[in-house]
Amino acid sequence: FFTTRTLVALAYAAVPSLLMNLYITGLNQITDVEIDKINKPYLPIAKGDLKKSTAIGVVLAAVVVSLIMSVCNPVFSTSGLQVALWGSFVLGTVYSLPPFRLKRHPLLAAFCIVAVRGTIINAGFYSHALSAAFSSTKEAAAGFGVLHCLLNDWKCAFSSLFFGVFGIVIALMKDVPDADGDRIFDIKSFTVRIGQKRVFRTMKNLLVALFGVSGGALMKWATMSPTLGATTRRGLTGLGCLLAGYFTYKEAKDVNPEDSGEVYDYYMQLWKLFYLSYLALPLVK
Repeated sequence: FFTTRTLVALAYAAVPSLLMNLYITGLNQITDVEIDKINKPYLPIAKGDLKKSTAIGVVLAAVVVSLIMSVCNPVFSTSGLQVALWGSFVLGTVYSLPPFRLKRHPLLAAFCIVAVRGTIINAGFYSHALSAAFSSTKEAAAGFGVLHCLLNDWKCAFSSLFFGVFGIVIALMKDVPDADGDRIFDIKSFTVRIGQKRVFRTMKNLLVALFGVSGGALMKWATMSPTLGATTRRGLTGLGCLLAGYFTYKEAKDVNPEDSGEVYDYYMQLWKLFYLSYLALPLVK
């Protein structure tokens, strides 16, 4: 499974992806300095530890190298990698940068989050893995486009849907402790519009439902698996989903949605579940 080709394909995707993530998160901080002085004064630009001009140079260098890597290699610059990087670049830019600044509009911001966290990243990298790591010929690799994977491979569709919903939960939960700064600077997030308690409660319930439905589906699928190994892997993953749902529900009980510190700590716990869910994906195959 871990051949030289798969490791090179993984590394070639990881480097520009990390650089693109640096660009998107860095751009968001550059354009939100005044808001972050209220909501997140510990961030390096808002705190004064990093000059804005330096940050601009870093994010520009990161995005240029990332986009060049997406097109410069005839083998590993696959169409899937290009969709993941260029799609993230376009939506990440219009999300934060004036005059677009889609983060000011709840529905458009939600669209960006679902598109990137769900379809673009998951389907893009799934396509890249099949094309660059597991295809023996160039002709075979050409058959694993992003749209083909989404429409014809349930594993790609499932992961895109799962992480798209999870991405919405994380993004809207992030806004709950940021209500004061967003209200002052006219960022009309769902939290500003309908209140911290309703957003917190709704996102918590949505994540519990996501884990519950996914866990139940995996447990049922495990009973229909052809081998003992597959039954065990899928059953344990399903059980893990159910436990994650219980943890999400239990930990939320002691959180005051109007206490920024408590909500932030809970929000960071959700990130751990998010990445643990990615680590569990190979067990579902």
